[in-house]
Amino acid sequence: MTNWRVAIAVIASLPLTGCTAGTVPSAENGSAGPAVFCPIRPAIGVSAALSHAIAASLRAEVVPLGISANGQTAYVSTWAPGFSGVAALNLASGTLHPIRRFGAPATEQADGAWGGRWLVWAQTYSLQSLDDFTVFGWDSATGRLVRLGRSLRSPSGTSWPSPWHAPAVSGDLAAWAQGYGPGGLVEIRLANLRTGRVTVIRKGHVQSPFFDSKLVVWPESDLPGAQTTLRGYSPATGRIVALPPVLRQVRGTDFVVTDGTRTAYFSPDLTRLYYSPAPDVAARVVLALPPGADFSYLAIGRGLLAWTTTQATYLASTRTGGYAQVTPRYGFAVTGPGPAVLVSDAPTAKAAHPILALHVLDGQIPGRPTCRQPGHAVG
Repeated sequence: MTNWRVAIAVIASLPLTGCTAGTVPSAENGSAGPAVFCPIRPAIGVSAALSHAIAASLRAEVVPLGISANGQTAYVSTWAPGFSGVAALNLASGTLHPIRRFGAPATEQADGAWGGRWLVWAQTYSLQSLDDFTVFGWDSATGRLVRLGRSLRSPSGTSWPSPWHAPAVSGDLAAWAQGYGPGGLVEIRLANLRTGRVTVIRKGHVQSPFFDSKLVVWPESDLPGAQTTLRGYSPATGRIVALPPVLRQVRGTDFVVTDGTRTAYFSPDLTRLYYSPAPDVAARVVLALPPGADFSYLAIGRGLLAWTTTQATYLASTRTGGYAQVTPRYGFAVTGPGPAVLVSDAPTAKAAHPILALHVLDGQIPGRPTCRQPGHAVG
């Protein structure tokens, strides 16, 4: 199994250090936001949730793609007895509701995102390359499955290389990036999920898009190899538009998450985490890694951030700045529109379809951090 979220589990573990660059004003809860993210002990409820794995995840490989706002349903790709494909998993009963079966389970896989009503995913067909894919959308309200797009092939018959991120979903819109020519040429596609209409909104040296409130945003280079800046597109007007101040300062990274208010991103060298509590507040460094260590995954949820490093996966409160380790090593976390978070452990052994113990957390990381001064080191 070569899902990119699972593939981060092959790097050796290294320690963390925390740092700050001054006080960060915050719009959250009308109070000052954290100037530094620091470790805390997981609350009793968090520890209890981490000690209990969803039974279905202990019998077959289950890769979470999203979770419903009420925390009752996980959207997954799975290789279970009798069914391999994309499905909805009832977290209380363990019942699996198939959405789309894999035609060739030995080589097919899926990565996607949940937007509150729609599940959208890219389905790939090879263990050697992720460039050959189809994008699907599934409407949870009606059960309707739609084919939104397909990777493009070069004259030689191979798929053009594409930057790999799961499609982004917001309301009735989905967006993704796919290659269309030589020299790293990529286009951004935007789908109206209600009508099925797909349009190309940008071409060039661009990377995978994300949504910032009502805008589609992506990193773009003016020249091949040049450092990227972010560009924004308004689906309402059909035009390129100015970005909020916090996004204008982002350079050289495609790890950016935002909910339209809070924003977080990694430095280009994947060693520093930046955070801003509001669109008009410049992001500051709230956590840094020592030389040789890297961040590899970032997600935002209700009142929290989740990230993975070369050590483990962590959840942080964006109210207090306290963070807790939630996997023994590596792994990843999937956030949703509600407070619930899915935490997936790393595989314990090499296998074609390894067991990935899956846990459900309520997303609350209570407590105050133990460090309050710049440059405080954590292990």
